[in-house]
Amino acid sequence: MQYFEKRDLCIGIILKCLSIIFKLFVFTSKTKDIVLGYEQHGAVGISVLTDEYFFGGSKKDLKIVKEVCSIPLLRKDFIIDEFQIIESKSIGADAILLIAAILTKNQISNFSRIAKELGLNVLTEIHSIDELQKCDLKNIDIVGVNNRDLKSFEVDINNSIKISKHIPSEMVKISESG
Repeated sequence: MQYFEKRDLCIGIILKCLSIIFKLFVFTSKTKDIVLGYEQHGAVGISVLTDEYFFGGSKKDLKIVKEVCSIPLLRKDFIIDEFQIIESKSIGADAILLIAAILTKNQISNFSRIAKELGLNVLTEIHSIDELQKCDLKNIDIVGVNNRDLKSFEVDINNSIKISKHIPSEMVKISESG
């Protein structure tokens, strides 16, 4: 969390090969060169997609990035069971993503507790105030408000503005997608 406490505005970067919306990204540079450039130009964290089916990522991608970067790495995946949290730690993640839309209140609480016991930070992504209310904030480090409507794929930055008023002021907040 030290990277976020020192600054008013931070830039986090997502490393992805596929997108549900844009399909395929073509990189002309090597992964190592890309992430080193991100870090050298002020990124405070890198989100590495490890989901293969939807985003073309892999656990190997996270391991490669870990070898060359000194900034925190978030494993961005659909975390749906405890094994994935332990696996995240073993492949070098510093933080995990919990998506409130796909998890129950009990899963969010349990998964965030397990992550904290393993020394991982927790970013919980929400799309609505209802999803925020599912979150036990005591083991969550960052709340990310996603501005993308997952049905229409439209982006509305006002979603973050509206929901951030309901997130405790001491929480680190991220405005996602937009």
